[in-house]
Amino acid sequence: MNVRIAVLAGMVAGAGWLLTAARSAAADETGTPAIKVAVCDPITVLNKIQEGKDVMAKWKQDGETLQNQATVRKGQLQTESDEIKLLLPTSDEYQKKIEKFTEDQADTQAWFQAAQVNMARKQREEEKKLFSEILKAVADVAKEQGITIVINGAHADFPELDKLDANAFVQTILLHTSLYNDVSLDITDKVIIAMDKSYSASPAPAPAPAPSH
Repeated sequence: MNVRIAVLAGMVAGAGWLLTAARSAAADETGTPAIKVAVCDPITVLNKIQEGKDVMAKWKQDGETLQNQATVRKGQLQTESDEIKLLLPTSDEYQKKIEKFTEDQADTQAWFQAAQVNMARKQREEEKKLFSEILKAVADVAKEQGITIVINGAHADFPELDKLDANAFVQTILLHTSLYNDVSLDITDKVIIAMDKSYSASPAPAPAPAPSH
């Protein structure tokens, strides 16, 4: 543990020295302006922008719709099962009903698993698109403010005490990309405002076509 902390301290000290050297080099005799650093928390941006809220509401609705569809199919299977119980096991109709019920049960399970995979894939695509928009907004705000570097202000919380071990503790420290920053350097709110302004000005998406019967 002491070795890991020593290595970590060396990394932090080294990073601080590099930043100081970069600032000194940037503000040398040539008159080049010093590096301007800012901080932004992309997770906070995602959770607070209206587009993020709308997308998450859509994900919730999609999940509820899938569960409702699964409930309907489960009810249909239950109806088939109840009908089978009324038949004689030795009858031909019983055998046919059992075969159909088995097929329908397998089809329902395969459908539900495929629907879950497809929904997760679509959500990851939408999530990737959102974070691409966030990165673009961060870059736009940074350029407007004359900022050279934007540090990721999001970090993992420390594990609960009863789950804390040496590796988890050190890994959590390493994930703290910003150990301290002046609140005046935080552009998170500026990015949120810029994204909400752009989102409200964009045309509403076309409604999904009605399902064909």
